[in-house]
Amino acid sequence: MVKTIAQKMEDRSMAILDETLQDVRSSGLPSLAQATDDDLRVALYTVFLKTLDLARESEAGEGRQFDVRSLFLEHTKELMDFIDGQSSYTVGHTQAVARHAAHLASRLDLGDDRVGEIEYAAWIHNIGLINQSHKLSILPRALSEDELKAARNHSVVGAEIIRPIEFLSHLVPTVLYHHHRFDGQQSGGGPRGQDLPIGARIISLADAYQAMREPRAYRPALARRQALDEIIKGSGAQFDPELVPLVHELV
Repeated sequence: MVKTIAQKMEDRSMAILDETLQDVRSSGLPSLAQATDDDLRVALYTVFLKTLDLARESEAGEGRQFDVRSLFLEHTKELMDFIDGQSSYTVGHTQAVARHAAHLASRLDLGDDRVGEIEYAAWIHNIGLINQSHKLSILPRALSEDELKAARNHSVVGAEIIRPIEFLSHLVPTVLYHHHRFDGQQSGGGPRGQDLPIGARIISLADAYQAMREPRAYRPALARRQALDEIIKGSGAQFDPELVPLVHELV
């Protein structure tokens, strides 16, 4: 009897999990030490099990095509909702950033496929928050420079989580650089300006705008006008000046 894709996935579930963890750890990046094997195992296996469930449903449904990429996204959304929900200050954050990023990308005439890729990247851009840096987001004060660096470390962790996944590996630069400044200052090297992936530049803007519109333990949410003013101040420095005018369209 020929086994279905879902059956093959189920048979190799633990092996797939172990191989993925080995791939993630083999990068040897010190930043990954902040994420324990248990944290990564829970995150990765939760997504895997959800994907397996939908694989079974997909194979059982008449005329439905198995699409592991779409299934992964659907259940990564659940993971991100869980991560965002760990703090009352960040509930719905990723969903809003993905919506903003898709709107900004659509205004650049990049084509439907490219817009879809950027929206996908926006949904997974904070997947690295499975590590300890997420705890910094609920401190009742502004973060120190060292704490900011630790919090932004989630972009490195997130990039390494998705790097071994073949259908996501092309999004590694977007996830990795989504906190890099446009002018390259305080970014610890790497690309700057137009050399930054367009997806990273878009997500950086969408993420910053949404974060300012949300309350934090140490400040209330900024009014829309205040958030726009802060974005304008960062034009050419933190943000791509060609994208900044489009932020006025976000709601």
